[in-house]
Amino acid sequence: MRRGEYKYETTSVTGFVQRIATCLLRHGYVHYVQGEVKEGKDPRSLDAKLLTKYEVVQNEHRRARRKERGLANLQYLRFERTWVLLATEGSHPMKSEERNQLKDIRESPIQIAGYSIYLKQGDWKKKRTKEEPLVRDDKWHARVLISRERYKELRAYFLEIATKRPVEALSAEIYHLPFECYKPVWRQLRKLIRVINKKRKAAGMSPVPMSAIRWRRTIVKAFEPLEMDDAA
Repeated sequence: MRRGEYKYETTSVTGFVQRIATCLLRHGYVHYVQGEVKEGKDPRSLDAKLLTKYEVVQNEHRRARRKERGLANLQYLRFERTWVLLATEGSHPMKSEERNQLKDIRESPIQIAGYSIYLKQGDWKKKRTKEEPLVRDDKWHARVLISRERYKELRAYFLEIATKRPVEALSAEIYHLPFECYKPVWRQLRKLIRVINKKRKAAGMSPVPMSAIRWRRTIVKAFEPLEMDDAA
C-alpha cells in the first residue's frame, strides 16, 4: 500500500474490532451503517462507490475544519465482505441518505464474528480513601465482548461437554476460543469457567483452572497481514 493512501481494508477480524474499539470510537465516530457485500459482487466496487459518493477521504486539516463548523466526518472500514461506514456528530449528506439504516453505537452495537462492540458510560469511580465519596463516571467507554447469542451458544456447548472431557481438553478449547481478551470478554470467560466448574464439582471432577483464559489480547496492525507462527 502506497504511503498516504487511505487505509480501510483490514486483514483480520481482530484488526477490524481493534480499529473500531481503540481508535475510531475514542475519536467520536458513534453513528454507523453496517452491511455485507453480496456474494458474486466485488467488494472493491462498493468501496470505491462509498468512498467517492460520501467523500470519505479527507486530510486531517480538513477534518478539523469540518468539526469546527459542526459538520460530521466519516471513516470507512471493511473486513472481507463486512463493511461499516462511521460518522461523528454533526450534519452530513450520508446521514440523510442512509437514515433508515443509520444506527448509534451507544444504543445498537456493531456485531461481527461473534463480537459485540459498543459504547457505554462508566458506573462509579473507585474511592481512593474510605472517606472520599463515590463519583459518577459520565465518560463513554468502548466495550468489546462476546455477543449475547454467541455467549449463549458457548455456554450451552461447554455445559454439554463439561463432564465428558478431561480438564486438559476443556482448558485447551477455552484457551483457543477466537476472541481477544478485552476486559468484558475476560469477565465472560471467567463466568463461563465458573459455570463449567459448578457442574464438574457436582460430578466429583477436578475444576478447569482460570489459567485456561488468555490474559492478554493480541495487538495487530489492522491493515497488514497477520504474522503466522513458524509452526503454522
